[in-house]
Amino acid sequence: MRVLLLLLVLLSGQAWAQLLWHTGSELNEAGQHLQRLLLPDERALAAMSSYERDAWLTREWRRVLQERERFAQYALPAHWRTAGFERAIKQQNLAAYMAGQAPDYNGYRELYRHYRRLAEITDYTTLPPGPEIRPGERDAAIPALRRRLAELGRQVPAPVGRADVLDPQLSETLADLQRAGGLNVTGRLNQTTRTLLNRSPGELRAEIKANLRRWLRLPPATSDYVLINIPSYRLTLVREGRPQLAMKVIVGRPDWPTPELATHIDALKVNPDWTPTANIVREDLLPAQRKDGGYLDRNGFSAWLPGQIEPVPPSSINWHSPPPGLRLVQQPGPTNALGRLKFEMRNRHSVYLHDTPDKSLFGRDQRALSHGCVRLADPAALARGLGWQVPGHERTQVLPPPERLPVYMVYFTAWSEGGSLVFAGDIYGKNRAANEVW
Repeated sequence: MRVLLLLLVLLSGQAWAQLLWHTGSELNEAGQHLQRLLLPDERALAAMSSYERDAWLTREWRRVLQERERFAQYALPAHWRTAGFERAIKQQNLAAYMAGQAPDYNGYRELYRHYRRLAEITDYTTLPPGPEIRPGERDAAIPALRRRLAELGRQVPAPVGRADVLDPQLSETLADLQRAGGLNVTGRLNQTTRTLLNRSPGELRAEIKANLRRWLRLPPATSDYVLINIPSYRLTLVREGRPQLAMKVIVGRPDWPTPELATHIDALKVNPDWTPTANIVREDLLPAQRKDGGYLDRNGFSAWLPGQIEPVPPSSINWHSPPPGLRLVQQPGPTNALGRLKFEMRNRHSVYLHDTPDKSLFGRDQRALSHGCVRLADPAALARGLGWQVPGHERTQVLPPPERLPVYMVYFTAWSEGGSLVFAGDIYGKNRAANEVW
């Protein structure tokens, strides 16, 4: 009997030794760090045995590491990859390793504070149903609107006159909220805005959790970078940790989404030509040419046939039965789809940043309109901000980058801006899938 008991004790000790995130039945220091990063459902986690919980935490952390490695289009340092995790296990220093894995970005820390703050809210203001309220109109819902905006961490201007009036300052606050949320910007309290504001703290925390997870993909923090937030249609140039330049962008349509990635700008191409992909030719250019036989010629395209060293006019091609291997190239000029500037970036998705001749589209509130690449409202300003002096000539020229600055193309539908919690529309429907893992 004593031999059997001793054997059970030895086997039990070996089992506990195999656990990475637990000491006995409790999370150890490394496990507590990991729990703060993953933010799992606490009730679901508590229902697991120590072995199940340990396996789940390991699996989810490996998933984060795989997401990082897919996100980055360049080699990450070892401690940010799976290799660093394996080394920490081998060297038995998981606690120190995990302590260094939290994203060292102000945006992450501010969003995390909102996540914790919302957990403390047991009661919150809901806006009563009612008709659309326009600027200057009175309504009993306006005081509730002010309270709700304050609960979301937004700076709410003091009433100008009566507290139940949607005054100009409060209307502008609503317009900012609508703009960030991908809604039509009216400055009015309408039904879509009520729905956005009436989400419970639990619903808000679920969305914030999905976005905190996305922060884990970013490479180790640097003080200078370009951030493109796809759902908010905005590019920000950050210098020394502070926004230096911001501009509107156009991103990919839901059926042709802009990918999430980290890369660098390798070159600036001045007066670029454009070779559209086979999908763009098939879905956009061919229908336009078949409808209007002069479309491609008029817009500066040349047609290249396989094996030929000179292009031919598009008008010489039978577009109802085009030859296989045909390639179209649009010459530089005022109608070129890439405009005057193209920022070349190395990535497996073949996307880049570029100018556009159609500036009117930047006047729209919802700008998921492209084939995946990112169009810039003011590419010349970005070029200057990155240290280039753009030449004034009209010939095509490729300029090397003055510095190697990282570019992060992210999908943040919730973030903190000036201390306020801000939401954007989930234009690609990613949030539900993101929270299914919890």
